[in-house]
Amino acid sequence: MIPVTVLVLFSAILGWYYIHANKKAEPATKYFVYFLLLTALVEIIGAYAPIAYFSDYKYFSFVEGTVFDENYWLYNAYTLISYFIYVSYFKWHIESRFQRNLLTLLLILFIVSQIIEFSISGNYFDGYSSYGDIVGTFLVLLSISLYYYQLLTSDEILKFNTSLPFYISIGAILLHLVLTPVFIYSGYFDSESPEFVELYKRIILFTNLLVYLLYSIGFIICLRKKDFS
Repeated sequence: MIPVTVLVLFSAILGWYYIHANKKAEPATKYFVYFLLLTALVEIIGAYAPIAYFSDYKYFSFVEGTVFDENYWLYNAYTLISYFIYVSYFKWHIESRFQRNLLTLLLILFIVSQIIEFSISGNYFDGYSSYGDIVGTFLVLLSISLYYYQLLTSDEILKFNTSLPFYISIGAILLHLVLTPVFIYSGYFDSESPEFVELYKRIILFTNLLVYLLYSIGFIICLRKKDFS
């Protein structure tokens, strides 16, 4: 979707400027900005599938009849990376060693089990993983919950509205709580239904636009701080 790709790029550019203007930017923020650039790249590359399909394979004809005629393989890999980045980002901002170690252990177990699940189910190239969506979303929300608990029990709560992790947390919650159920339930509806397809597209479009707008606003607000504290 072009509007989403443009907004992701805009957010990534703001983030790139932020980490170069802010000499105190932690590695977690730098990796998150790189992740935004990866997101834009995946959106661009992933467009080959609908272009091929709607052009009756006039374009990208070499994927017709292969396991790559759908872009599930790309987004399944991206989604796994996404869960890793989000959990790692909030883990970085958690001070408790026990909580960080717990998240690390759960994340490793999730990644290994997701790879095994793809191997057993064989749906890596032709569908999404409900298991991955549910468990990955749980881990992201758990890491955000631990971050919020720390926020509420420290002086950080006094300046949460100028904290970049806060804006990213709001966007991450919205992204996973809205889109995960949509992806899961989409498998139970008729994909040939125009009404469902239109609703599906609108939910994904507006959710993504709002999420990356929140990230952009977060970078802009934090850029306005003179000391980047």
